[in-house]
Amino acid sequence: MTFFDLLNTASNGLEAQRAKMEIISNNIANSSTPGYKRQIAIVKSKQEDPFATVMARELGIKDSEIPNFIAGNQVGRGIEISEVVVDKTPGQKLHMPNHPNADENGDIEMSNVDTLTEMLEMMYAVRNYKANLSIVEMAKAAAKETMNMGKAGG
Repeated sequence: MTFFDLLNTASNGLEAQRAKMEIISNNIANSSTPGYKRQIAIVKSKQEDPFATVMARELGIKDSEIPNFIAGNQVGRGIEISEVVVDKTPGQKLHMPNHPNADENGDIEMSNVDTLTEMLEMMYAVRNYKANLSIVEMAKAAAKETMNMGKAGG
């Protein structure tokens, strides 16, 4: 795994966790909105061309010669949000006959968001975000140390 692969993987993790936190925040914000349905982020392994492959194509290297251009094996690319699905579970029914969204029985369906579940999901996403951030910080410190070694040796 190269330095750029490491940063790319951590960056994808940061981006996916940030998007997941936004979805969770939206769920919490709408937990009291009648009829709102919880949204769930589906996370999957990210499949994309590595930076070196994109660079090789930009340099005009033929696809058949790219494996010779790239040093090392293919590595994971981290994660991404593949889709956002809506939880169709019905919310609690409340009898409010004067509410504009009331059905023929005078009931309204409340949101199906459980704020406790959402807070736990948020804590999990924040932990994952911090883990990816610490990888970026460690890689940054290693790169800085490597540059300092080059200065001392010259």
